[in-house]
Amino acid sequence: MEVSETATAEERRDDGPLAGLAVLVNQAIAFAEERPKEYRARAFDLAWERLNSGSATAAPSVAPAASGVTSIVTGGLAALARELSIDPRQLARVVEIGEEGRLSIIGRLGEVRTRAEQQVQYSAAYCHVKERVFGQLDTPIEELRGLCQDKGCYDGNNFTANFKKSGLLSEVSGKGAARAYRLSNKGMEVAKDVLRKMVES
Repeated sequence: MEVSETATAEERRDDGPLAGLAVLVNQAIAFAEERPKEYRARAFDLAWERLNSGSATAAPSVAPAASGVTSIVTGGLAALARELSIDPRQLARVVEIGEEGRLSIIGRLGEVRTRAEQQVQYSAAYCHVKERVFGQLDTPIEELRGLCQDKGCYDGNNFTANFKKSGLLSEVSGKGAARAYRLSNKGMEVAKDVLRKMVES
């Protein structure tokens, strides 16, 4: 069943605590789907904030869930899931789009790897999601640094050298905090494989 069908059914239930919420979600989805693909997730968030600002029907705790629905319904994660030939709901268990479009890789690499391998494979997966969901080819180095710190595979002495050796990501611009990285063709294939394995594990 499509999310929109679920929401329509929910609208008919006037006795439940979420009766009014489905209407707001559908309005935000409709607004977002009129925008270019790369802006849809942000458009949904803005529409949701505007619609929710004067509503007493939705508790603050609902916002993150609605934000997660955004990416699936309006193209982002759903398009990536189709590319990977997996169910969007399974992908949402390893990739999370939080408030303000913050991306998190919550899945784990299944096999034992060196820290360098973990670094480049987590980073490749992250960059691929950024490209496919948000349309961003280049990922700032600070985002990749934060990802690797969160995953426990950050090696400050060899961080950029690991990317260079791997052949999966290449530096595209800037110095210091302004550096950014882009996936190579090989990196795209590895990233897809990493994401599929995370879903399967």
